Amino acid sequence: MNPRCILDVGSYDRGDKIPTTKPNVMNNFRSSISGWISAYSYVLCFAILIPFLFSGCGDQRVQTITYLEYQPVYMSEQEFKSAVQMEEPRALKEPGKIYFYNDYLFVNEVNEGVHIIDNSDPASPSRVGFVNIPANKDIAVKGDYLYADSQSDLLVFDLSNMQDVQLVSRKEDVFKLTADDYPEGPHQQVDPSQGIVVDWKKVEVQETCSGGCYGYGDHILMADGSGASAPESPGGTGGSLARFAITGDYLYAVDSHNLITFDISAPEPMQASEKEVGWAIETIFPHKSNLFIGSQQAMYIYDVSTPEAPIQLSRYPHFTACDPVVVKGDFAYVTLRTGNTCARGVNRLDVLNVEDPKNPQKVGFYEMINPHGLGVDDSVLFVSEGEEGLKIMDVSDPYNVEQQRHITDIKARDVIPLNDVLIVTGKDGILQYDYSDIENVELLSTIPVEQDASE
Repeated sequence: MNPRCILDVGSYDRGDKIPTTKPNVMNNFRSSISGWISAYSYVLCFAILIPFLFSGCGDQRVQTITYLEYQPVYMSEQEFKSAVQMEEPRALKEPGKIYFYNDYLFVNEVNEGVHIIDNSDPASPSRVGFVNIPANKDIAVKGDYLYADSQSDLLVFDLSNMQDVQLVSRKEDVFKLTADDYPEGPHQQVDPSQGIVVDWKKVEVQETCSGGCYGYGDHILMADGSGASAPESPGGTGGSLARFAITGDYLYAVDSHNLITFDISAPEPMQASEKEVGWAIETIFPHKSNLFIGSQQAMYIYDVSTPEAPIQLSRYPHFTACDPVVVKGDFAYVTLRTGNTCARGVNRLDVLNVEDPKNPQKVGFYEMINPHGLGVDDSVLFVSEGEEGLKIMDVSDPYNVEQQRHITDIKARDVIPLNDVLIVTGKDGILQYDYSDIENVELLSTIPVEQDASE
């Protein structure tokens, strides 16, 4: 929009007669002042207009900007299904969800599949094999069966021979994918004609633009020359960031908005129900006859005493924040943190009395740095602080939680405390600690993240 100078030049029409009055000294003085002000106004407006006049017709700066965005990785439907198979052990590159069952540790390799590790000796874990599952993020185990997602499908594997894991069932399109399932940050639009999206990769993009290059604020810019606890389940034990939970003969799974119930009494799972829960659902944790569901806006409690038909008992709202939850006895521990998708949140630990699941009450909160997953064993609470390490809290008195230790030389994303062994997952890999003496926590083993030579 071009600037304009609006001058008051009077309200007379050409046909109007200008009143004639005899001039006097005061009138002459007023006329002189008015003339001086009018002349000054013209000069001022002209001075203001000059930059705009020249900016519209002069040279505009042309620059090349470089930014990072996510590009979808596609597979054809045939490739997507035929890729599912047991393979030789492979390097750990991006560990995701973790699950422990019958001395075996199952580790999700984000969007690629599941590592199977013999963890009968936590001081010397042994890799058994890798189950290749495109677009896999979540897992759970019961009996001889592994349940895993693959994009919108639910897959079931026979684990009776850990050396030769076999796919026995695929239920298609049971999970709904929304914008919440896209990567955090700028990303290219999905083109369904290209196939099924199984992963996202960061790519560097260059564009040439004129002027100030406005409109790229959502990208990571590099302008040229600028310098640039364990769930109580008859199945296994999952971390607090899990989206799958098993109770009895039922598998409960959450996608970004819904709670989906499967009857798994037979190898072929049968969907029993689907209920809309809310927005940005993130985690699920089973405790007794209830499910505790974490989202970016609230914690929900569902009654599963009738397992095929969960009923919502309560909703505990909180600040917009990433939100896993674990429960021990009558108390729930909820970590809230800021992040790319929940930047308006807080960083803290909330403690809730859930003795009456229809009316959870907050009994305390504690400031944290950037808490992620957590786990509770008896009177000890372990809180992952991401890049800031791991905190060990004394929750023997839930009304007065006290920090016992802060281990800062690790990067912790989620934990499973079980039988005095703490399994920690993070950017550096899988670490296991002996915490039988909480004052002398000892590192037992490390399964490190290994980068490909090409990366």
